[in-house]
Parts: sequence; structure tokens; C-alpha cells
Amino acid sequence: LGSGFLLGPSAATFHVRRAEKEQQHRITTERTALAASVQSSKLGQYFGFALAVLCIGGAVFLGAGGHTVAAGVLVCASAIGLVGRFLNRDAPP
Repeated sequence: LGSGFLLGPSAATFHVRRAEKEQQHRITTERTALAASVQSSKLGQYFGFALAVLCIGGAVFLGAGGHTVAAGVLVCASAIGLVGRFLNRDAPP
């Protein structure tokens, strides 16, 4: 049995410690992955908000300049995107 298994009085202690180390590594890895996912999600929300503000600001600028059709298209596009995203929260971004 030379495949990495210890035999003798310390075998149980060795295998329990090894299992504890593996479990701790798994927990640490999952925490790191979750933190990265949350950070990525927040960054996406910030960029989405900035894009929506830019679209609405551009529509106001176009509307003030007399380009009402272009302003309406820009506002409708951003509104449809925002409403669609809020209604479909479970879908990936």
C-alpha cells in the first residue's frame, strides 16, 4: 500500500488533519471567489448607472438643441434597457 496511505497508530490523525486542511482550503477558495463575484457585480452596476446617466444627459442635450426625435430615441433606448434589466434580475448580465 505505497499509494500515500499511512498505516499505524498515527494514520487516523494524519488523515483527519489532511481532510481538515482540504476543507479549510476549499472554504478559503470559495470566500475569495464570492468576494470577486460581488466586486465584479458592483463594478458592473456602477458602469451601468454611468451609461444610463450619459444616455439621459445626451438626450437632454439633444432635446435642448432641437433634435427631439434623436433625444426621444436615446431616452427610449436607455429606458428599455433599464426596465428590461430590472424585470429580468435572475438573468446573467
